Order: sequence, then structure tokens, then C-alpha cells
Amino acid sequence: MKAILKTNRAPGFEYREIPLPKPGPGDVLVKIRATAICGSDLKMFHWVSWCENVVKNLPFIPGHECAGEVVEVGEEVGEIKIGDKVAAETHISCGACWQCLHNRPHTCEKMELFGHTVNGSFAEYAVIPERATRRIPDSISFEEGALLEPMGIPLRAVEKGEVKGDAIIVLGCGPIGQFSIAFSKIMGAELIIGIDVNERRLQIAKKMGATHIINPKKEANILEEKIKFLTRNYGGGAGSVIEASGNTQAARWAYKFLRVGGKFIFLGQSDKPFTLSPSNDIVFKEIEIIGLFGRKIWDTWEKTEKILASGKIDIKPVVTHRFSLADFETAFEIAASGEGCKVLLIPA
Repeated sequence: MKAILKTNRAPGFEYREIPLPKPGPGDVLVKIRATAICGSDLKMFHWVSWCENVVKNLPFIPGHECAGEVVEVGEEVGEIKIGDKVAAETHISCGACWQCLHNRPHTCEKMELFGHTVNGSFAEYAVIPERATRRIPDSISFEEGALLEPMGIPLRAVEKGEVKGDAIIVLGCGPIGQFSIAFSKIMGAELIIGIDVNERRLQIAKKMGATHIINPKKEANILEEKIKFLTRNYGGGAGSVIEASGNTQAARWAYKFLRVGGKFIFLGQSDKPFTLSPSNDIVFKEIEIIGLFGRKIWDTWEKTEKILASGKIDIKPVVTHRFSLADFETAFEIAASGEGCKVLLIPA
């Protein structure tokens, strides 16, 4: 089969012909019909320092946001059948640690990561453990199915934000930010402000449901005043700020837009420090700081599927480019440049 491989600890991937993998006793073999480029895949492509602590062995196949059709199952597989339409959960739990036994398999103590620590979906076929395989409805397309995984965490963020009737700010209008905006609209937020320096992504944010968009580069001198004016009927600030940019400097600055008693919800990832004063910034302002990592398995998936199947959310504005596996270099260039939003690889 054809696959994209990470072969060395340096920038770049390789496109190669490799043997078709065989599923183990508890695994399924999936013909990949659509797979998406995530921010973590960009990190692996450029091989930043973060990768040294995540990637266990080389070579390996990256990619984890995907959907496809089951073509073979291991002898111990129980529920998943050949012919099923499925998507993959990235967090592969052990099922036996304290976290798993207390309904937190998404934060498993011995967790493997599909497309990070084990071979992933940037290939014509992928082996996925049954416990990380989700059967999806026929009403959901393969492209939509590939985005169920990245849609899950912004859904959790908006749920945590309790946004109904409130003002919310989304910092960073990449795919995670776009879905945060869409779910905020669906869940009844009245004021939704999308903030980004990328004009193309701001225009997508309007399509996804943002009531206001702001480019801080263009409105730097009036930004704080504008936010205060827009949120004047909501306590002079947002009830929740969802940080989806991974830019800690921007996050520190966006903290100012949170009203007293608000929630700061972190989805973006960065190795750079973020500093707040425990007294003035947290205690006296009585804010909640919430970090979210992955989806609740399988509660988040069920909720996301229902919303997607209902037609309440349209992924078309977010999916801006599609490429074959062979054209991965162009795909990654566009994804890294910000020219696109969500970039898909279609193995067929």
C-alpha cells in the first residue's frame, strides 16, 4: 500500500510503498477514505522539540483524524464488522489504570496515541484497535467522519462554557476555533467574537456563526475598548474565552477580555509559559481555568454525531483543500501557511 512515513528526526515525510499491515487479535484493518491534517501533524512534519517526547519509534505513519471502511477484523474483535463505516479515536486507552476505571479513558495513564506513538492514518489502510474504533452512521460522510475527532474537543469546551444567552470569545480561528464558534451558535450563545490575524479564517468564522470578527493587527489601538463595548450587556467581558490558538502571548492578552467570574478554557497547545497572578488574576477575579485534552469516550462522540447528522453544523466552509497522499507536500505547505483551514488527504 502507499503511505506517508516519518523516517528520521528531521523535517519532512516520505511517500512510499509498504506492505499491507495485518490486524492483531483485537484490531481492525480500515481502508482509509478520508484523513485530515492536524496541528500535531504539522509539528511532526517540521519535527519540533515536542515530537521528541511523543514519538517512540521511527519509521512510523502519522495521521489520526480519519474515517474509512473496515475490510478485515482480528479474531478477538467483537462488535466491529467487515463493511462497517468507522472513525478513529486517537486516545487508545489501556482499560485497567485508575483513570480508565474511573470513566476517564481519554486521560489513560498508559495511553497510546493513534498516529503519534503507533502507526496512523496517512496511508491507504490503517490498523486500529477495536477499543479506539467508532462505528459511525451512514448519514455521516467519510469526510465528516474524519472530522468527528477534532470536532469533539471544541464541543466539550462550549459545553464547559455554558454559553447559552452569553458572550463568548474564541481566540484563534483555525479548525478547532471554527468548530468552537459553530457549537457556540448551536448552543445558544448570543455574542460570539472570533479573533485571528488571518483574514481568510475570519471570513470563515462569519460563515460558522461568529457575530463579530476582529483582526488584532488591524484594530490594536482600539481592541480593548471594542471588546468592552461589545460585551457591555454581559458584565463588561466575555463569560468564556476559548483559547484555540496555542499562542500564549495572545492568551495572556485575551485574558483581559474575560469578565469577573468567567471561564478561561484552554484547547491550544504550546510549550511556552503562561503567567498569571494568583491573587489579582485568579482569586479576586474568581475565574475558572479549564484545560481539555481529547474527547470523553464515547459520550462526546455520540453528541457530536447527533449534531452533525441533524444538519445543524456544516463543515464545508472549514474544509478548504483536498489532496491525494502523493501530493502531501503541497497539502502540508498550505496547512502550515494558513492559506487553508482544514486540509484533507484522500487516499483514493
